[in-house]
Amino acid sequence: MNHNENPVHTKGDKNVFCPYYGNCLDYAVEFHWEYWTCLHCQHKQKETFVEDVLLLAKDTDPYYSFSPYLYKKAANILL
Repeated sequence: MNHNENPVHTKGDKNVFCPYYGNCLDYAVEFHWEYWTCLHCQHKQKETFVEDVLLLAKDTDPYYSFSPYLYKKAANILL
């Protein structure tokens, strides 16, 4: 984690558009923080360009990827 980033282990607001948000989130996960905030961070007002994209019902972006082996195994269990 960059020394300029400063997530704080307390409840509060987060800037999800900050270019360092992902790094801070990874840091919070690494230390098993249930919540965190950008309260004392010098980057809390920064924003990155977020492109608006039209998503249609036919568009897919799988959150998890499973092996086809698991699908076959599940099908055998259900039968």
